[in-house]
Amino acid sequence: MSEDLRLDDLARAAGVASTTVRLYQQKGLLHGPRVVGRTGYYDESHLARLRLIGRLQGEGFSLAGISTLLSAWERGKDLDDLVGAERQLDALLGERSPLTLEPLELLARFPVGAIDAEAMQRAGQLGLVEAAPDGKIRVLDARFLETGASLVHLGVPVDVVLDEWEHLTELTDQIAARFITLFEDHLLGDDPTGEARQLADVLGQLRDTAHEVVLAALDASIAHIGARQLGERARPD
Repeated sequence: MSEDLRLDDLARAAGVASTTVRLYQQKGLLHGPRVVGRTGYYDESHLARLRLIGRLQGEGFSLAGISTLLSAWERGKDLDDLVGAERQLDALLGERSPLTLEPLELLARFPVGAIDAEAMQRAGQLGLVEAAPDGKIRVLDARFLETGASLVHLGVPVDVVLDEWEHLTELTDQIAARFITLFEDHLLGDDPTGEARQLADVLGQLRDTAHEVVLAALDASIAHIGARQLGERARPD
């Protein structure tokens, strides 16, 4: 990639508005460009930083939390540049398992006739799938496909599965935001002195703990509500 990107080119490559780039610079999240005459030029380090910020925002971090975390990350001795930081962050937060399939391969995962154009369009709007340039379908996480197909094979209509997925992500976003707040308020601190690897370990442990807590709470809720509803069905009129 060229190392001589103007502001609009950088914003386009990062998928953000030019005003967003300026905002990040004002807040100290993004270092300034190399200035030649009256023109500023950006390079891959700027693009990597923008991708990091976007990834962290997507995980629920506030801009203040991002600023503190990235400052600590840059002080670490294990990262040579921001490109390396992006790779480490991807590994830390848990890379998805994307899967690219021919359209017919995707349809074959479901009962015949279960998937139509409307369902595919909605799945795309929900961020479950996207069209690849070669005409194939990219499933952003194979786990979505596996669980969704299992539900449909059990008899749950596709539109209901998508409804439940939309509702579920609203709930999990709230849960994730609470755990991220725990990290920012109690583990990251205002002036962290730990190295990048130590911070990565702490955030990774928090992620794993969150998985276990949510799973345990879900198991308990299913058992409690399931027993209650089965008891109501078995009760004589």
